[in-house]
Amino acid sequence: MSAVATPLATPAANGQLFANDAADRSLFGSHFDFKPFEFRHLLHRQEIFQLPALMELAARLSAKKDQKSHYESGTPDVNGYFGQRPQDQTMVQALESIRDGKNWVILKRIHEDPLYGQALESLIPELSALSGVDMKDVYYDPTLTVFITSPGRITPYHMDGETNFLAQIHGTKMVYIYDGHDKSILSNTDLENYWTGNLPKINLPAALPEGTWQWQLKPGNGVFNPAIFPHWLQNGPDVSVSVSINFKRKQNSIIGAHRTNHFARKLGLNPSEPGKSPAIDRLKTMTFGNLYETAHATRTKVRQRFGI
Repeated sequence: MSAVATPLATPAANGQLFANDAADRSLFGSHFDFKPFEFRHLLHRQEIFQLPALMELAARLSAKKDQKSHYESGTPDVNGYFGQRPQDQTMVQALESIRDGKNWVILKRIHEDPLYGQALESLIPELSALSGVDMKDVYYDPTLTVFITSPGRITPYHMDGETNFLAQIHGTKMVYIYDGHDKSILSNTDLENYWTGNLPKINLPAALPEGTWQWQLKPGNGVFNPAIFPHWLQNGPDVSVSVSINFKRKQNSIIGAHRTNHFARKLGLNPSEPGKSPAIDRLKTMTFGNLYETAHATRTKVRQRFGI
């Protein structure tokens, strides 16, 4: 099923960076966190998201010992794996050759840079007003990421555990999104493995190569992608720059239920499917789900502390 883009109002020239009229609020209110939708913005007019500023940001990030950004080169397959960092190229060099190469650069957690942190803080109230949800109350770890991609490059089929507002800044790209609630696309076993870190890759549905929804992104529009809705992207003929604003839900009993079910099956049990009984899902989360979350957080801190 192709997505038919509904005309949206142009963002007002009153300091707001997202379109915010009655139609926009209605769309956010009915789709946010449940179903993909298109939105419009003015982020592409912000100097800090232009390539010269991003080059300077990449240099600052590269100088940090604990920077988390990633870059790779090559021609990946849509149903393939993500690549590795080239050993003979720095992140800044990957950006310098972005027009002529086959590079993909992800500037991660850029809000930890003061300039971009201020930008993220200004966006959160707007998104709260549009969605009718207090983003800081219901979600945590708001994250600002920038994707810079060479012409024609594919981003392989994958999914993310965070809600994602993807705003196009420069160039064009096609985004193909799949229904994460469709069991023919994501089985309960897939989700159990994903939420316990045992699903390195998901396979593109052969019968649906171009997704449940498709959008062409261009400067000034974007698409909201709910958590665990698989997707892949095809870049257009120019360099693409996209800004991603991510959030993680504080309370999600479905995740805890999937984690509990994963280990219950290892014991030979046949646990109930998440979503069938909210009370059982909450019980699973309050017991094993929370225990898993605590152990995982502790392990992550230890690895970060000792570099293992």
